[in-house]
Amino acid sequence: MIKTFLTWEEIQQMRQNAESLRDQLVITFLGDSGCRVSEMLKVKVENVDLEGGVVLIHHLKRGLRKTCHKCGKSTGRSQKFCSYCGADVSKVIAVGIEERSRLINIGADTVSLIQEYITAKKLKPSNYLINLTRQSVYYIVRRLANSIGIKGKAMLNPETRKHHYVHPHDFRASLATEWLTIAKEDVGKQKALQEHLGHKNFETTMRYHKLKPSRVKTVRDEIRKAMKPKGRKPLGKT
Repeated sequence: MIKTFLTWEEIQQMRQNAESLRDQLVITFLGDSGCRVSEMLKVKVENVDLEGGVVLIHHLKRGLRKTCHKCGKSTGRSQKFCSYCGADVSKVIAVGIEERSRLINIGADTVSLIQEYITAKKLKPSNYLINLTRQSVYYIVRRLANSIGIKGKAMLNPETRKHHYVHPHDFRASLATEWLTIAKEDVGKQKALQEHLGHKNFETTMRYHKLKPSRVKTVRDEIRKAMKPKGRKPLGKT
């Protein structure tokens, strides 16, 4: 079986199988917000507006600029050649730190669960909402994936063609693919996903189309129908 993303039903099953309120919150927050695991672990109680249903997400991005070894000018991290002197900078390592933040919406179920967790743990505004390591989150996700029958390297990355275990980033991919399915050709809704996920480039957002090829299948079926010879009798009949 090939899986390129988690379905909403599978995420709900993982949530139901969670043995603790903390694990339930981890699955719910990842599935509803679509944020990166590093972003989730940076969220403090004071970053959550329970009344408004929004969360302030902080995002640190490293390796932003390259310095040309020939002219000393700074150029983009994805550039292969210096924009000023044309020198080959493909092997130059980009350095620097960029800090960005965004507000994202969360659903009523997530709000309720966060409120319950804050109360149960007696968390203060300055406390991290989910005080875990990245490795602990990976373990929780993998264990709950196993509990609903998604075992081993069941996930496939269609770009690299590599199989991998269920990963926190798969929740982000799940939200993105379902969002794009609903958005269809509505650029405004597609741009809203870019803002929600915190992508700097729109092309990065649209890459999630590859995880759910239903749109491609629909077009291909239309082409098959158009190419079908007219007047030809079905095979096996005279």
